[in-house]
Amino acid sequence: MIEHRTGVGGSILAASLAMLAFPAHAAEEVEDQPAIVVTGKRIVDNPNADPDAPYKVDRSANGKFTEPLRDTPKTVTVIPKEVIEDLGAQTLREVIRSTPGVTLGTGEGGNAFGDRIFIRGFEARNDVYIDGLRDPGVTSREIFAVEQIEVVKGPSSSFGGRGTTGGSVSLESKRPYFNDFVRGEATVGTENLYRGTVDINQDLGSGFAVRLNGLYHTADTPGRDYVEAERYGVAASALYQPFDGLELRADYYHYRLDGIPDFGHPFDVTTQRPYKVDRNNFYGVIGRDFLENGADIGTFSLAWQLAPSVRLRSMTRYGETYNRYLAGAPGTVCRVQRTPAGACPANGTPVAEDQYTVTAGGQRRYADNKYFSHLTDATMRFDTGGIGHALVAGFEYSDEQIDSFTIALPAFVEDSAGNPLPTPSTFVRNLLNPNPVLGFDIPHPLNGAPPVEVQVKSVGLYLLDTIKISEQWEALLGVRYDDFALDYRNPNATGTQPRTLSNDADFLNYQASLIYKPVEAASIYASFSTSSNPSGEQLDGNGIAYDGISQQTQDLEPERNTSYELGAKYEAADGNLLLSGALFQITKENARENVGNNVFELVGELRARGVELGVSGNLTPRLALFGGYTYLDAKIRNTVVAANEGRRFANVPQHTFSMLATYKLTDRFTLGGQAFYQDEIFGGTQAAGTARTNEYWRFDAVARYLVSDHAELRLNVLNLTDKVYYDAIYRSGSPFAYVAPGRSAHLSLALRF
Repeated sequence: MIEHRTGVGGSILAASLAMLAFPAHAAEEVEDQPAIVVTGKRIVDNPNADPDAPYKVDRSANGKFTEPLRDTPKTVTVIPKEVIEDLGAQTLREVIRSTPGVTLGTGEGGNAFGDRIFIRGFEARNDVYIDGLRDPGVTSREIFAVEQIEVVKGPSSSFGGRGTTGGSVSLESKRPYFNDFVRGEATVGTENLYRGTVDINQDLGSGFAVRLNGLYHTADTPGRDYVEAERYGVAASALYQPFDGLELRADYYHYRLDGIPDFGHPFDVTTQRPYKVDRNNFYGVIGRDFLENGADIGTFSLAWQLAPSVRLRSMTRYGETYNRYLAGAPGTVCRVQRTPAGACPANGTPVAEDQYTVTAGGQRRYADNKYFSHLTDATMRFDTGGIGHALVAGFEYSDEQIDSFTIALPAFVEDSAGNPLPTPSTFVRNLLNPNPVLGFDIPHPLNGAPPVEVQVKSVGLYLLDTIKISEQWEALLGVRYDDFALDYRNPNATGTQPRTLSNDADFLNYQASLIYKPVEAASIYASFSTSSNPSGEQLDGNGIAYDGISQQTQDLEPERNTSYELGAKYEAADGNLLLSGALFQITKENARENVGNNVFELVGELRARGVELGVSGNLTPRLALFGGYTYLDAKIRNTVVAANEGRRFANVPQHTFSMLATYKLTDRFTLGGQAFYQDEIFGGTQAAGTARTNEYWRFDAVARYLVSDHAELRLNVLNLTDKVYYDAIYRSGSPFAYVAPGRSAHLSLALRF
């Protein structure tokens, strides 16, 4: 084990040094000021980024963080759109795939297929925010209208409310400015990739400005047969400033996705690893499987500088999103002759490997999400007895509802000749040479029954105070009270099934941090924070195992999590490079567990501890870096299941590392690349089982050429070595694994005026 860790560390160090040879972006101009185009300069309009180092973001867009990131006593990874472009990422899932300390999970029978995320070992699929307000429901999110993505590590209920056990993810939207620009980007690539985006900002005068972002995207998935998606969206935003100090903004976001879901490859239960089949093998059902996501979200916000030291902020949002799919997940591989009915007998006649078969099931979901949310807070800066305060006081309200309908496949369908055919519940595929094409379509109507409803109404009150004791010492104290009221209604319940369930819980969470600044460019901090997980917190979850509401857990108190973090941040290279490091420990001291006879009590203990390192910005005017390393030791510390005690968490690796480096060879030509490493992942529910995926390295490349002051070409090549690797493992005894995309390349032409 020691040799393995040493090898990983050596590989990571070697990769870091190798990546330093790659090129970097030039200094950039911030476009919330009058536009100045300089030959050789990459144009930036992110107001939070360092104008001389676009990979480095100086401030969070979340108004609850009042200080620069350098002086914020938490690990916060901010990924600006300039990094996203150089990564070649086009969805939130693709960004997360390249972020150390954050890993992907599978959509399963009890939770939704989509952006399932783990942060520092803990579930965070319902801890995704847009502009600081929670975005409930699990869907697949685009990033065409995103300025930056902020990943806050560690329990954060003082800032975000329920959940946030390992942290949270917030997508920060592009906003209007009082200047004019027009940007367009056209992308073509392998696997029939065609993508176009437009970004138009106009100052209309008299205090009005508008911004419009548009998207159209269609592509197959690299290295996967039959897996494709079409996406389009519009994000419109209007800003009105009737007088200095008051800003009113209205935003509307519209998005649609239509594609084929992909649940990857089957597992070999004898080796406890995915079968070594062709990467492009698809085990779904073409003619039946589908994936549809959509969002319509409207937001109105107000920012009012009431006085030089008092700022009022208010946001109100109504949104409707949906996640609908039917997917053929690979089942257990059968190595014997199946019966005429398709069953795999326990003592059947063995067959050769080229006759092995696997079933394609029918995991499905048809969920509509509706939510209303509101936030109002005030930021006040004042002194008391020579001690400075930056105080944020506010409240939040939200009303979230998920309606889940039932897809009912017809008993008979017609083939291409019009002949009636029975519709099987599962389909059988050859393991090595699957043919998923039916040749006809199976409709997927709803059964007509009313939906199962899960509704949560919550209220949060918070107070956050950054206290400047002296030039060297600061403190951050925070407290938040939440009232969480969940109601579950199943009008279709029969027999002993519960028709209604409820959970009313309230909880108080804290943040206490002490910061020491030996010099202005550095901060050293110690931090304590808490979070709470009420029963039913994961609204998409189906039952206890997926943290949904259940009869056995509805009356339990919330789980409680505590975190200790010791860290340091330093701005090097004349302030253009942010270096960060942290030691952390998260403990869940009262995890829900089945103590016998399906009785659940708060008796378990989970612990995740580790170290995280980060770098972002320009080491030199020509060399830009963005990346980090996370070591995570996540284990079950106490459990009524003796065999699980001391075992590591399922679904999360111990080591993750990434380094994106770009170097500006000339004023017009920039070359770079990324190295990413992930340790092996074990499947399972909470405790890691024996099913696993292998560790892997992935390498990407990017090149930019500034054709003129108004045009730039960018080439991204992803997964250069065409490495076969897996993102996540399904938890069951006969799991499947999400296979990641193969090698791809795309060329983009960006026009800016």
